[in-house]
Amino acid sequence: MTHCRLSASFLIVLLACLAPAASAQEFVHPGGLHTKADLDRMKTKVAEGAHPWIDGWNLFIQDRKAQNNYGARPAPNMGSRQRAQDDATAMYYNALRWYISGDESYAQCAVRIANAWSSTVSESPYGDDLSGIPIGSFALAAEVLRVYPGWSKEDFGRFKEMMVNHWYPKSSAFLKHRGGPVSRSWANWDACNMMAVLGIGVLCDDREKFNEAVEYFKNGPGMGSINNAVPFVYPGGLGQWQEAGRDWAHTMGGQGLLSEFCQTAWSQGLDLFGYDDNKLLKGGEYAAQYTLWKGVPYTYYTNADNANQGYISTNYKGRLAATHFELLYNHYVVRKGLKAPQVKAFAEMKRPEPGEADVFGYGTLTFTLDAAASPFPAFPAPPVPQDLTARAGVGRVDLAWSPSGAYTAHGYEVSRATSIDGPFMSIYATNNWTTPAYTDTKVENGKTYYYVVAALSQAGSSGQSQATGATPAEGGPLPEGWTSAPIGAAKCSEAANRTFVIDAKGTGIGGAADDCSFVCHSFSGDFILTARLIDRQGTVNRTGLMMRESAAANARTMAITLGDTGGRQARFGTRATVAGKWSSQSGNDYTWLPIWFRLQREGDTFSAYQSPDGITWFKMGASTVAMEKTCSIGLCACSDGENKKTGSVTFDNVSIEVKPPSPPVAPDGLEVAATGEGEIRLTWINHDNNQTGFKIEAAGENGIFYEIADLAPNATSFVNTGLSGPPPSYRIRAYNRGGYSEFSNTAGTGAPNLPR
Repeated sequence: MTHCRLSASFLIVLLACLAPAASAQEFVHPGGLHTKADLDRMKTKVAEGAHPWIDGWNLFIQDRKAQNNYGARPAPNMGSRQRAQDDATAMYYNALRWYISGDESYAQCAVRIANAWSSTVSESPYGDDLSGIPIGSFALAAEVLRVYPGWSKEDFGRFKEMMVNHWYPKSSAFLKHRGGPVSRSWANWDACNMMAVLGIGVLCDDREKFNEAVEYFKNGPGMGSINNAVPFVYPGGLGQWQEAGRDWAHTMGGQGLLSEFCQTAWSQGLDLFGYDDNKLLKGGEYAAQYTLWKGVPYTYYTNADNANQGYISTNYKGRLAATHFELLYNHYVVRKGLKAPQVKAFAEMKRPEPGEADVFGYGTLTFTLDAAASPFPAFPAPPVPQDLTARAGVGRVDLAWSPSGAYTAHGYEVSRATSIDGPFMSIYATNNWTTPAYTDTKVENGKTYYYVVAALSQAGSSGQSQATGATPAEGGPLPEGWTSAPIGAAKCSEAANRTFVIDAKGTGIGGAADDCSFVCHSFSGDFILTARLIDRQGTVNRTGLMMRESAAANARTMAITLGDTGGRQARFGTRATVAGKWSSQSGNDYTWLPIWFRLQREGDTFSAYQSPDGITWFKMGASTVAMEKTCSIGLCACSDGENKKTGSVTFDNVSIEVKPPSPPVAPDGLEVAATGEGEIRLTWINHDNNQTGFKIEAAGENGIFYEIADLAPNATSFVNTGLSGPPPSYRIRAYNRGGYSEFSNTAGTGAPNLPR
């Protein structure tokens, strides 16, 4: 009897212990991006007019997709995934607007969108592997709308059947098969389909689908699993994103999708934000730091498609069109108390956060947890831009300035005058780019222009910078020794940084013979031909650097070209025999302008290089071909000869050398001093005039140095503005086409100067 009583007691205890585990298997609803507590917080704060929620709300209700007259455009096989994403976003926005405002007309609009799709879809999405973006978004939207009593049980059931029967198979199959090598897919391709499977699992109370997505996040073979999405982690907590060498629109998109993924799991009681030592945060810090125009480390990356990425991409660098940083900031910093200075700075800069195409956004409204931790505006007006330079080209003036105050500026305004005393009229303004540069192409050659720049933020505008001027040059005859052959025309300006503008004509470069414009110089023996490609206009197929043994169209030839696969692939081509086969070696698969190319001869060995900055060079390939000692070297471009279309290309920094210049001598005598609130002045001794510029690096409390500014040649001072917190330490180095100098001594206001 005692034994039976003990067994019964044990059973009761056992059941009590198992109860939490059993209940943990039940899904929380609503439980996508927001739980009921989250929705109630938004509703309460907006009703109170509390900042910053009300600021986010006032921006949110202006969105065209948050209007109750939005009309859906469904298609049986989804059709356009961009159109489907618009509809999913409108469904989510209207459902959210109903919950916060209480106005049922918005819920009814969301129901109309949902029902239109569920009554139309009859097959799997056609074609696009990114169809997972709207699928996941529809699941998240439905998770909010499900709490609206006016969405009938029958309609809700039909919507879930659409998700399970027609859309889930597409996304799940992509994660399992994808029709090719795993690594050829980019992180955002995986991430959207992971979000789709996870969202469907939550919406349909399907633990198997939910676990499928979670397992993929942790251990999946594709590039969206967290260890592949962040393949390299560096000291100090920066994690290189898988698409960092591709471009920053896709980098931000994939990161935003995985942020939504982790938030949905969090709503279900599962912490994936913290997985593998907060790896998602490391990717966020990396992306934010680079976008705020600070340097980051980078490791070469490629995949099964040979998407060679020797350096970090500059395409979309500085673009603030990303809407997941309020989510990351509130989770990691406000909720968990972790340090994430770059994520915090990005969130503050974009507050109140807007919406975006593929990630819902409006995180100031939806994710803010504590008003004191999320002030708006977060800081005063930004400091005045420093170090403005204007460099004249042919038909253009290139402006650049120091980004030392860009960490609180979400954009700049450029103004122009024809007198240094003004009046200055605005010619460009943005609130969505941190890029400290602008190219003015609406100019007259031979006319002098003066420019000033002001920094912009939510708190207002800085004062204007000091004015600087430049005179765009007329293109004239080619320099002595240069000729244009066999077709096309060209002009050059030695004064405008040795600029060449070339008409692009002819049917192609490669194959058994070439038909292209070729601006060339005869040269005997070893050489290094260097040029920066800065512009393409009209129809341009391939363009770049070329070396040919003779003027014959089928001559032995080497060429570095940009132009394949949408104009973005760089290749090194070789025709080793007269009229022979053209062979190619791949450079960066994603090559964006401006880009530096270098073609080098050493005996009969020819090597090709490319560089994003003209300082650090990456080898594309090499060929060994027996060539005549004297050959023609220069710049080439072809158009679309079949359709008689033409274009033009512009190169600058064109040089022919026997060997590259030696790196400059290191600057030294670096001293720093506080010169005002949030302001430190650096001075140094420059021992060399053989330089193209100076890079300034700063290190915070962790002692890790990152680039913060790029200055003009012969500079001897720099003012770091907009500082807060402990003062950094600094070091500098000069550079030219031959590479970097050694670093100067290290100096900081909080410590004695240190030797190199």
